[in-house]
Amino acid sequence: MAKIQIQSEIDTQSLLASVSQIPVNELEYFVRELNALIIRRKTDNQEYRERTLLSKLNQTVLPKNKAQRYIKLHLKLEAETISESEYEEFMDLVTQDETLRNERVKYLIELAQLRAITLPQLMSSLGLNAATNG
Repeated sequence: MAKIQIQSEIDTQSLLASVSQIPVNELEYFVRELNALIIRRKTDNQEYRERTLLSKLNQTVLPKNKAQRYIKLHLKLEAETISESEYEEFMDLVTQDETLRNERVKYLIELAQLRAITLPQLMSSLGLNAATNG
């Protein structure tokens, strides 16, 4: 592991110059740890933030009626019996679902960083499976 010397008074330019000499794989690790540190510092009350993130995770799924409609339209699409208006409705639901999934991933990443664990470890601890296409 590369070592850099930090003086008691940090000059940002000197720090950046030192960090720029670290090998890429170690720099990537450093950046991940730095991001986790930033998130932890931004969070005054970690437990409260975790509860908030878990609550937001529960809100990042299509409502039951839309999820059922999505499945029905998906089956029609596969059977090639979908009308043009149904196809437009399906594509709107796909967009909504993708937006919610992206939000969910952001919340999962932040929660993993708060807990200082990897995303797969967090998903396993929460009983979540990796999403499949479709």
